[in-house]
Formats: sequence, structure tokens, C-alpha cells
Amino acid sequence: MLITQDDRRAFHRMAIETGVKVTKGESELQGICKDLSSTGMSIQLTDKSLKAGDQIEVLLDTDHPSFPPLNAQAVVLRLLEQDGHYLAAIEFTTVK
Repeated sequence: MLITQDDRRAFHRMAIETGVKVTKGESELQGICKDLSSTGMSIQLTDKSLKAGDQIEVLLDTDHPSFPPLNAQAVVLRLLEQDGHYLAAIEFTTVK
């Protein structure tokens, strides 16, 4: 567990920028994973199609044979507008 003075989070976040598929019911969205931790991720979206409390599934495909894709059930914690995009903070509930 890493805790620094600048960040009180229990787990370190990795800054990455890669595509992620988000599924909410029958809807499928494409976003960009901006950072990832062991408990969740933030996803940049082009529209306001998610809201706090939404149950979603995320698929982060690595396209690398040594690293399997991340497939998880998650809940949206918040959605913030930022520079013409939306940033969704999500928390994993089940990692498959």
C-alpha cells in the first residue's frame, strides 16, 4: 500500500492513455482510460452518457499476449466535465 503526502489514496494510480470499451445495458461506448489503479479507473468520454450510480462493464484490451485484457464490472462514482470532454471516475466491483 502506497500513501504519499500529496495523494491520500490507498493504492497508486498508473497514468495511461489507451482505449477502453464501456458497456451499460445494451449500450456500448468507447472511451479513453486516463489512469488505472487496483480499485478503479478514470475514463474520458465524448458525451454525458453515464451518471453517478450507473452499473457498467469495462474492457481494457492490452493487445499484448503477455498481458490479458482487464474485464470488470464497475460503478460510476462521478462524472465531471473537463475541456469539452467528460471524465468518469469508476470503482471496480468485480474483476473477471
